[in-house]
Parts: sequence; structure tokens; C-alpha cells
Amino acid sequence: MKNEINYYLKKYDLEKYMKPELIDKFFIKRFLKGEMIFSVEQESQSLYFFVEGKIKIYSAFYGNKEVLIEFCKPFQILGEVEYIQNKVININVEALTPCVVIGILREDFKKMISGNDKLYELLLRTITNKLTTTMTHILSYHQKTLEERILNYLKELSKNNKVEKIRYLEMASFLKVSDRHLRKVLKELIEKEIIYKNGKTIYLL
Repeated sequence: MKNEINYYLKKYDLEKYMKPELIDKFFIKRFLKGEMIFSVEQESQSLYFFVEGKIKIYSAFYGNKEVLIEFCKPFQILGEVEYIQNKVININVEALTPCVVIGILREDFKKMISGNDKLYELLLRTITNKLTTTMTHILSYHQKTLEERILNYLKELSKNNKVEKIRYLEMASFLKVSDRHLRKVLKELIEKEIIYKNGKTIYLL
């Protein structure tokens, strides 16, 4: 495990942010496809450095309906906002593929970041990047056609150009369109031979 942790710290150039004497406080966690990494209202005692896989981040606001926020690939820090606010988890994070995270207990992270300006800067940069990504998504939503947004959504979910068990209501909610209108545009994409649909599986052509 120690060698694997060092491998990921080197891969994402994280060694320079860490206090060497506290490296052994890190641990590896693995999540299977469909497993929850974080859940709303969970009292997590750890922060995670997301280093392998693909995740979906969504909320459970608005009448307990899932509201998709974004898809993410490494590198990300998970749970840092809740750490700063000292609150329970306020988002759901689901593994879309097998995922690997490097975990550290909050109490150990507090020791790691104490007097560590470089790690503070990394934390600030991570939060700022998340805010910028959200703003970019909002702006691009108004600039791209619905066809383009649908294809981008499918590409994020796809593996080898295939999306299995597509959730139309979730997709419609994320794209801010009705389920009926979404299915109409999907039908047009099929007729244009841009995508192919077989049951609940969509292929990107």
C-alpha cells in the first residue's frame, strides 16, 4: 500500500505539498462501479484525493430528486469544502467506473495542513477550479445547441462509445429540458446516424 500511495503522490506531483513525517497517515480506498464514495448527510471523518476512475457528483435537493452537478476525472480533492466548513457531506459522489482514492483522516489532515502554505494553496486552487468549472458549465449551457449538450453528456458517461442503462429523467433534468423533448432530439440524432439506440443502451457513432 505504501508503494501505491507514493506512486500516486508522484503521478500527481503531490509530494511537495505533504509533510514527509505524516505520509504514513494516508490510506488507499477502492470503490466499485455504482458504489457511493460520499453521500448527503454522511458524517465523513476523511478527505479523499481522487486519483483513478470517473465519478458523478450530484445533489439531493429539490424534493429529494437527484440534481446532477458534474462528471469528474482525476485529479480532485473530495470533502475539502465540508472540512473547511466543519459540516456533514452535502453532495453525493458515485463511482461511474472502478475508482481509487487516497484517504486521510480529518484530524491527520489538520496536522498536515498546519503551517503548510503550499497545501493551503492547493486546497484553495482546487475549490477555485471547481467554482470556475461550474461557471463555465453554466455559460456553455446557453451557448451550445441541445444536440451538442446531449452528445457531450453522452460522451462523459460513455465507455468505448457506449452508454448503458441510460437514465432519461436524470439526463433531461441535467440538460434543463422535458423528457419528451429530450427523446425527440435523441430520435433525430438516431435518424442522422450520430447515435444508435438499443433498449437502454446508446452507442456513439
